[in-house]
Amino acid sequence: MYRARASAVAAVPLSLAGLGALLLWLLCGDLGVTIRERAALPTALELLRRYAASDTTISLLLSTVPAALSMLLVPLVGYHSDRCRSRLGRRRPFLLVAAPIGCLAMLGLAASPAWAGMLDTALGSWSPGLARCRLALFCLFWAIFDCAAISAFSLFNGLVSDLVPVRLLGRFFAVFRIVGLSVGIAYHNWIFALTDHHLREVLIGAGLFFCLPVLAMAMGVRETPLPADATPAVKPMRRLRFPFEHVLECFSYGPYGWAVAAFVLASVTFGPFNTFYLHYAHDTGIAKSTLGALTAGGYAVSIVSAFGIGWLADRYGAVRVSMIIMAVYCAISAAGFAGVSDAASFRVFYVAHVVISGAWFTAAASMPMALFPRARFVQFNSTKDLMVVFGTILVSGAQGPVLDLSGHDYRFTLLAGAVFSLLCVVCLVRLRSGALAAQVAAR
Repeated sequence: MYRARASAVAAVPLSLAGLGALLLWLLCGDLGVTIRERAALPTALELLRRYAASDTTISLLLSTVPAALSMLLVPLVGYHSDRCRSRLGRRRPFLLVAAPIGCLAMLGLAASPAWAGMLDTALGSWSPGLARCRLALFCLFWAIFDCAAISAFSLFNGLVSDLVPVRLLGRFFAVFRIVGLSVGIAYHNWIFALTDHHLREVLIGAGLFFCLPVLAMAMGVRETPLPADATPAVKPMRRLRFPFEHVLECFSYGPYGWAVAAFVLASVTFGPFNTFYLHYAHDTGIAKSTLGALTAGGYAVSIVSAFGIGWLADRYGAVRVSMIIMAVYCAISAAGFAGVSDAASFRVFYVAHVVISGAWFTAAASMPMALFPRARFVQFNSTKDLMVVFGTILVSGAQGPVLDLSGHDYRFTLLAGAVFSLLCVVCLVRLRSGALAAQVAAR
């Protein structure tokens, strides 16, 4: 097993062989945490499409409800993870719990169509109907999975911050990005079309591919427990309390508000289109096999560019590179709102969306590590995630009704992308301004 120290100040210097071993274990974990975005989410969207769910229902079940639950869970996990003093370290115990819970939730989601029929029959005259039973079980299992997956992703980032040298973060995340994109290519090339006839099996596979790699990483990378005085321990009576002071403390840190605003706006920039891209493609006459091929092609371009973007983030700063990429996306989404009306124009915009949004995620992946204090990284990062979730709830609560009232005009998802990306650029410019940059440098 690879052994490293989860230092509160900096990672222990590693040899080339040690860096290679660390990278392999972290790549294994990244393979698991990326399953949510690359496979589980599009498969769940296909299940809801099969249920003929409205845009409002899709937005509620895939975004709002899980986001509201994770809003409470993720900061709590981050707060206690930073202060954990187990012999396994401070991240691994939580990962060993989150992975199997997420797997079980996906297995429940795979069985939910059959269980919904049994529930409808058992309730008899008290049943709200088969359709509502299906949606209720979907909401239950997807919410559990989403909470587990988001928590695992936050803990994974904390583990990376603990163990990876700062000067290599951009390139490490570029390699992680390549793994995630490769998973996406494999899913859209060979698995996505199978959801027409083997949806249950695809859901089961997504659950297993989420759980097993995360467990392997948690058992392969061994943290040395922190010294007792590195971070304040949690008092026994406060273990289950929501850490409000933990959230407020983060905002006392100068640049934090602008950094959080940038991440929130980036999330809601891509969220509306990513939620409804399958419906948009269907309306323009794009076949599922064609959409899968377009996605795989966009991912392939992102793979080729990922390491270069990671190097640029290390060389010129993640904030600067992310700002430029988001400005490009603003122009692309504005042009898409004005011009995407048929299959040909959708193909062009969709590939551009996949490539540019992917470049943002590659460049911005190391930005939290560059901006937040290392000793309490998960505390600061999970609070940022909390704000991202809150923004997601607000936007997802509005996007479904707006699209239903507009007669399912999915061009409005592109308008939202243009507006939010512009605001994100403004926040990043402010973050790079002289006064805030000085505070970042002095942290």
